[in-house]
Amino acid sequence: MFSEGCPPLPWDKENAYTRDAVELYYEACAGVCLSKRDILRYLLEGTAASHVDDSGNGEIGSAQSSTKGNISLADIPRWVKFNEKRTLYNVLKEPSCVVPGIPVFWVVSRNSSFYKDFKSGNWSPPELA
Repeated sequence: MFSEGCPPLPWDKENAYTRDAVELYYEACAGVCLSKRDILRYLLEGTAASHVDDSGNGEIGSAQSSTKGNISLADIPRWVKFNEKRTLYNVLKEPSCVVPGIPVFWVVSRNSSFYKDFKSGNWSPPELA
């Protein structure tokens, strides 16, 4: 799609989305970390093992939090740029990459009219119903 010699993308009338202009982002701290117990419960939901009680697990609580009551700058939602050469696994295991359902990545062009609004924080993703 972005290799040398490929024709411009049909929807990119401004020819802004070129190989050298594209940046990749994920939204950090966009959700709440689930406990191991909650993750297991969601994974097993609807299976034969869904009735199993894991009370011997020892982990109590539904959310992990690095600071109780205090919000640090690291906990504030923000866009994090990452190198496209990183694997999906390495990006998703970042502590700030909390996936609230499915992973969402934003492909933004430095040459687009949208880029200035995106970088200045004058934009937010549409709300899902």
